[in-house]
Amino acid sequence: MAYGFIIQPDNWDRQIDITANARILSNLGRYKITGSNNYGDNILINQQLDRPTTSGQPLVVPTKAAHVLDIGNGKSSLCLLRGATASGSTLSLRSYQYTYASAPNYIYDLSVFEVPYGQPQSFGIALYDAVDFTAITDVSRFGYVTWKGTVNISGSWDIPQVVNRETCVVFARWENGTTPLYFDRDAMAIRTYTSFGSADGSVIGGTVNNVQILIVSTGFIPPLPASGYGVVIRNGAGQITYSSALPPVIWRGGTVTFPFYIENSTGSGAKVQWNACQGNVAYPMVPLGTYGFQVGDYSTAASYPGKRFLYSGLLMSGNSVSTYRAKPAGASVYYQTYPCRGQMGLTISVLDAGDYF
Repeated sequence: MAYGFIIQPDNWDRQIDITANARILSNLGRYKITGSNNYGDNILINQQLDRPTTSGQPLVVPTKAAHVLDIGNGKSSLCLLRGATASGSTLSLRSYQYTYASAPNYIYDLSVFEVPYGQPQSFGIALYDAVDFTAITDVSRFGYVTWKGTVNISGSWDIPQVVNRETCVVFARWENGTTPLYFDRDAMAIRTYTSFGSADGSVIGGTVNNVQILIVSTGFIPPLPASGYGVVIRNGAGQITYSSALPPVIWRGGTVTFPFYIENSTGSGAKVQWNACQGNVAYPMVPLGTYGFQVGDYSTAASYPGKRFLYSGLLMSGNSVSTYRAKPAGASVYYQTYPCRGQMGLTISVLDAGDYF
């Protein structure tokens, strides 16, 4: 016999128990951040957030955590984020920067969210370890699941036309230890890459099958259930803060940590480092982003031999993930002197596919 509070969202083929761990996902803004123009490691960069945190679990999803520029004369400039934390009204970044004075400033691209912690429910339906939907007053913070599906991706797959598509978070679960998934946010597409010995460093290609995808859209008021029946929660101002038309974000405390590294190598620029998901999550779904860089295998014939710089995608095997080389950046790293691979140091929140699929 099942216990709990069960909903069936509009156009979904299954029911969801929202009694425990029900959340929203607050959007705190997207930021293209300019680094300082100098050498250094662990350089502090502070960014004012559009909306302050409420002491929940921060979720930083990088569109670009690294940048390289071929400035000629056998020289490259390179930046990589060491890490990012959000507290109060400030996003604090630590940056590795190997740049020349003649190079332009570098831009990181980050989207910042917050998963509110559970709150005591003082009246109404008791939702254990859930956000207090009656106390939410800022509707710009709302984030709910707006799409789910299982797809095969061969080369490229466009993100569906969900509400506020440009600011959505894409969570995924799949099984492939050789072909990476890369979320190209500018094109709003998930892409696969292969042929790492090519002159560009890689090409779009390969296939990743049975990718479970969950899209969370933010910054909109949830609609009434299409049938006219269901559950609606309103705040003191009468605004809808939860509707059973859409599933909430069910967060059970799951995380995965990518440790920071930056390395030189005269051999292969590829690196696989498996990082296991932690916490109460059986089938983790990770937010897709660009957490670092690696290089292709092709070496340019020049006085300072280079390898093509590639932004990292993600591999997934079981309940572990790894960054891995993916999209060409249009520049080379002179790998005999400069780092040829690196990874941003970051702990991210993960969802459980078992709650939705």
